[in-house]
Amino acid sequence: MARRIPSEFEAFYRDAKDPCFRALLATVGSAQEADDLLAESFTRALSRWSELRRHPRPEAWVVRTALNLHRDRWRRSQRQQRLLQRREAVDHVDVVDPALMAAVQALPERQREVVALRVLLGLSAEQTGDMLGVDPGTVGTHLRRGLAALRAALHPEESVEPCNDNPTQEVLQ
Repeated sequence: MARRIPSEFEAFYRDAKDPCFRALLATVGSAQEADDLLAESFTRALSRWSELRRHPRPEAWVVRTALNLHRDRWRRSQRQQRLLQRREAVDHVDVVDPALMAAVQALPERQREVVALRVLLGLSAEQTGDMLGVDPGTVGTHLRRGLAALRAALHPEESVEPCNDNPTQEVLQ
């Protein structure tokens, strides 16, 4: 059963829709974006109408909510663009074998961090543990698992031998 919209909200919507739209249009510059933001803001206003109806300027609340949504969308798109640029930058790095990069990216996050710090940066187990906030023994465990997973991904035809006690030495050979 559909929820009944309070007549007080309907009147508010009728009176405030156009002025709110114009304020948003002037701010965001796109009629489609302003309309979308306004629809979302009025939906939120309806869900909070019992408290919002006592607001001295509920239309200001609607516009502020729409502007906050716009800012959030902009920030999210900026983060996505930066992430895409980083991925493209990684794709253009010729010094790293693409198969190796894909295998490293497929590792669980902690193993990926440990492999990067221990193997690529050359940090000790203690230094790596300090950076990641884990015990040096845990660093060794993650390194062994990560290296075993990399071996299996890069050389699936070879049988995986048990790791020796010093995985860093194995990597350096």
